[in-house]
Amino acid sequence: MDINVGLLISYIVSLLVMIGLPVALVIFVVRRFKVSWWVILTGVVTYFVSQAIHYPVLSKTIALLQDGTLPVPADKWIPLYIAVIMGFLAALFEEGARYFGFLIVRKKAKRIESGIGLGIGHGGMESLGFALWPWFPLFGGILIELVKVVFYNPGAEIAKGVAMEQVQYYVSYYAQIWANPWHVGLLPGVERLISLSTQILLAILVWKAVKSRNFGWFALAFFYHMLVDGISVFLQYSGWSYWPIEGIMAIFMLANLYLIYYFWKEESEKDEDEDEDDEDDEDEEDDEDDEENDENDDDVDVDEEEEVEEEEDEEDKPEKA
Repeated sequence: MDINVGLLISYIVSLLVMIGLPVALVIFVVRRFKVSWWVILTGVVTYFVSQAIHYPVLSKTIALLQDGTLPVPADKWIPLYIAVIMGFLAALFEEGARYFGFLIVRKKAKRIESGIGLGIGHGGMESLGFALWPWFPLFGGILIELVKVVFYNPGAEIAKGVAMEQVQYYVSYYAQIWANPWHVGLLPGVERLISLSTQILLAILVWKAVKSRNFGWFALAFFYHMLVDGISVFLQYSGWSYWPIEGIMAIFMLANLYLIYYFWKEESEKDEDEDEDDEDDEDEEDDEDDEENDENDDDVDVDEEEEVEEEEDEEDKPEKA
């Protein structure tokens, strides 16, 4: 079976992005910004918890749609209908889990870098799952599947006693994979880049909600998550191909990166101002302490002078006598 070298290389590049980028980002925020490993781990846990609830509910919802329990609109409205449902469920469970995660590690997540770290933990775990675990949906288990495709040996399978029909099926299936253009292998990596930037921004918004106790930030994260996922689903159900969809989603990625930088800069300046205020307060306290010490020294000097004068008066009294 002929191997499409260009396609193989592009898949390897995607795997490097999907595995290497989250690991590199975690190391960076931990070393550069001293983000607690507990915050990173909380991001990982929020991902697992959200998906443990999300996927069963999504599966049940699809089943209810298919058996007619839930109403289904006219065909022209189905893409929008499905997009709203899937976007809502994703936002509900992921942002809800993220919110409670920040409540748990609130004392360790006082700075915005911790919000970024939790987002990396959440989105990074998702990226690693799509790359390594075969039971993940969509692009699940790319590494394992790629190894199977590259090293598949029909002769060895026949020698093991595998039925000829099954061997022919896999030969045909893998031949179709290698027939794809080389750039198809870049799709998983590009999709994960967009998703990871979204997860980090959403984590920042929820972090701001918890820190400021302003539910408006959580609502913004919820509706933004619903919008991003909903548009992607809508375009898929509307018959768009992968690259045009990723082109639209790349616009969101650019917006994500800008907002991540904007919020980070804004919060960093606030932290610097707070640190300066704390230093000014400490300086004022030191000045007050110095003034009090000076006053005490002056009082001591006055007392000593009065004692000396009293002693001199006592010495003069016998002479007058």
